[in-house]
Amino acid sequence: MQVTKVVIHEFDTPDVAPVPVPHPGFDCDVCGQHFEGEPAGAGLFMWTRGDEIRFEEPPLCQECAESITQGALTRFDIEEEEEG
Repeated sequence: MQVTKVVIHEFDTPDVAPVPVPHPGFDCDVCGQHFEGEPAGAGLFMWTRGDEIRFEEPPLCQECAESITQGALTRFDIEEEEEG
């Protein structure tokens, strides 16, 4: 009886490289910037599927949260002036 020898080699190839571990924190939904800590704000998406209403509140970084808030307040002021 003949015994077959098996030789196993470990290769580091890009196609089987380990998946990188994501950094803790959030990615801003507007600009995509990764940040740590609590989000400075959140957007609001609402949609329906049949009779079900779904909500999503994606995180925003400080800069985008401030820009969106200022834009909303400016539009609110303009609408009030037009009405009144």
